[in-house]
Amino acid sequence: MTATKFSKTDERHMPIIKKGLLLGWSPENISFRMKVEVPDIALSHTTVYKRVATNKVLGGSLYKNLPSFGKRRCKGGKRKAGRITIPGRVDISDWPAVVDLRSRLGDREGDTIYGQDAHLVTLVDRKSRLTLIGKVDTKHAEVVAESMIKLLKRVSSVCTVTLDNGGEFAAHEKVAKAMNADIYFAKPYASYQRGTNENTNGIIRRTWPKKMALSHLTEDDLRTMEMLINTMPRKVLGRRTPLEVYTGQPIALIA
Repeated sequence: MTATKFSKTDERHMPIIKKGLLLGWSPENISFRMKVEVPDIALSHTTVYKRVATNKVLGGSLYKNLPSFGKRRCKGGKRKAGRITIPGRVDISDWPAVVDLRSRLGDREGDTIYGQDAHLVTLVDRKSRLTLIGKVDTKHAEVVAESMIKLLKRVSSVCTVTLDNGGEFAAHEKVAKAMNADIYFAKPYASYQRGTNENTNGIIRRTWPKKMALSHLTEDDLRTMEMLINTMPRKVLGRRTPLEVYTGQPIALIA
């Protein structure tokens, strides 16, 4: 009786686990979301790992979709930051308290991801974690500023943007004027002060790793990546997705 019950439950588990893995989710993400959409059969992240491991033993290939599969830890030179004296730079220490509290939509962290022949501009909302991605062919400050403006015009609220001290952000005042927003800069070499953006860039790197050519990426490719990130459940968001927090509307993803 017990074995039959387990078998039926397992039949419901595996399609959900497979769907989550194909969306680029980790076992933790899958577990979080099961507790929201299918709480009656929700599994812990440890059990999700075990299901994937069992599938591998039985000849399955689900393990190949784990975010960590094939990832190598290696020593690599740090990117040359290209730090310059940025005119009009306002330090993060001048942040309004509301930005630090993550209590409103519209406060964003910005960064660039370097590719072999093109680069990405990423903007992440601090409260909802909603992510916007653009592509630029050069790190020239004016080009990066135009990309940021284009991305920010897609959303309804823009209050602040916090950046690192790379020369690609030297035209920040152009962004501030176009969006009527305040721009701040993190302390030099303190990426943890923009941890939300750094974590998001790590997710993007799973698909588009360092030194990969990016010039071939289309607008559809960028929007697809945005959707994958913005519909990924997060523990910090109470198992909700960035899109759900940003819109205030629940969405069905795995059920």
